[in-house]
Amino acid sequence: MHPKIEKHWQRIKVSKEYYDALLKVFNPTQLNFRPEPSAWSMMDVMQHLYTSEKLSSDFVKNFDFSRKDLKLGLKSRIKTILLVNRLNSRKKFKAPKVLEQNKGRMNLSPDAHEFGHQWAGLRSEMKLMLENFPEEKLNHFTFNHPAVGKMTITQTLEFFYSHMNHHKYQIEAINHHPNFPL
Repeated sequence: MHPKIEKHWQRIKVSKEYYDALLKVFNPTQLNFRPEPSAWSMMDVMQHLYTSEKLSSDFVKNFDFSRKDLKLGLKSRIKTILLVNRLNSRKKFKAPKVLEQNKGRMNLSPDAHEFGHQWAGLRSEMKLMLENFPEEKLNHFTFNHPAVGKMTITQTLEFFYSHMNHHKYQIEAINHHPNFPL
């Protein structure tokens, strides 16, 4: 794995440990508790993260690297910084429609233990893809984010990390809700 990719991958791995712990610590009632009928549960948040990672990694995995090179520069970097800053806030954002449209085809298990295995399997696939990522394509378009457009592989990994951290605020709010089951 290229050192630039490895640096981001390590941060993502550490951030995911938080979610792995949730799946082990909380029972099904707690994981599926919704503060409001239309609000997400902890399990919904984690399935959202999984869906985002799966669609993104599938895009990268299926990217045609033999097509005409499209090197990205400052504009893409600025858009990524703005996205990361937005995700670092506690503001709520509507999930891109593509995630909701594709969540059903993911066959995500409602069982925390099984879902944990599904997510671990996705992470293994992602790691293999990143280990084999062509070094000469590090600064090239490899992913199209629904909100900001074209990103490089390292920018995509920055998004994954910030996205996971963004949803920690939501998890904490659910966990500290006055009606959260004990």
